[in-house]
Amino acid sequence: MINFKKSILFFLLAFSLCNSYAGFYNHLFIENLKKFKFKNNTLTIERKVREYKEFTSYVAYYYSENLKLYTLIDIPNGNKNKYPVVVVNHGHIPPDKYSTINSYSLVTTYFSQNGFLVLKPDYRGHDRSEKDADSELNVLSYPVDVLNLLYALPSLEKADMDNIFIYGHSMGGPISLAVLEAYPNIRCATLWAPVSVAFPESTLYFIRKRNKELSNELSDKINKTLNKNDFDKLSPVNYLNLIKVPILLQHGILDESVPYAWSENLIENFKENNITYQFYSYEDDHNFSRKYFYTALKRDVDFFKSHLKQDK
Repeated sequence: MINFKKSILFFLLAFSLCNSYAGFYNHLFIENLKKFKFKNNTLTIERKVREYKEFTSYVAYYYSENLKLYTLIDIPNGNKNKYPVVVVNHGHIPPDKYSTINSYSLVTTYFSQNGFLVLKPDYRGHDRSEKDADSELNVLSYPVDVLNLLYALPSLEKADMDNIFIYGHSMGGPISLAVLEAYPNIRCATLWAPVSVAFPESTLYFIRKRNKELSNELSDKINKTLNKNDFDKLSPVNYLNLIKVPILLQHGILDESVPYAWSENLIENFKENNITYQFYSYEDDHNFSRKYFYTALKRDVDFFKSHLKQDK
């Protein structure tokens, strides 16, 4: 779970520094992510960490806004020239507790065992990934890190650039939505219990649950630092009209972290924006840890495979 005091200090520091860094957030507006010309990048494999019958795991690095970031890569051991890709956008884990190799390993392993080349990017500041010296770590920058990874994918010989899929859980949900809105070559995506309300409620909600006073303090800091007119520009849920691919949404009705009602509202937004979607609900918690974890993963794999682009 979140180290609450550290998280509060982190967010307050991040926002307090923004005034001294003119225009820091402008490039994070969804409309600017869509237009931004990301430089082609390179994934460099640093070391092999595990080997299984079906796949081999590596730690690799790449660069995002001059920060050296790491990612787990699982590459199938078969003899195909190319493999479909799944990018796993993980949920919140305190950055100092997060592990490139071990966090979300059940998810990455399942996809890998089912024939996918899997990448699980560490957002900036997680594990050994570098922090931004000017702004500190900020969740609003995470989509940029994933987009830079996607633009580095062509350097990975086995990656099938015609078959790229996205998985996003919890905090990884809005990251995934932003990526879908900015990157044109995703086949489809699956979201587990995504955070799907607009900024800054997407941050304040979780702090308010634990300490209303600190939530009010952070809210005041945000309002003094940022232009309220920019809040919507930083919120992926306000740009769903840019998404042109199918989405599989899954959520447990016993979720005590991300409200189930948020996904119900997200479905209505999908309908309004003519997004093709499937939705499954479960008598389960935030991580589907009581019963339905592998049911949800199987549905993810079936969904991805049903949208594979076949060679002509």
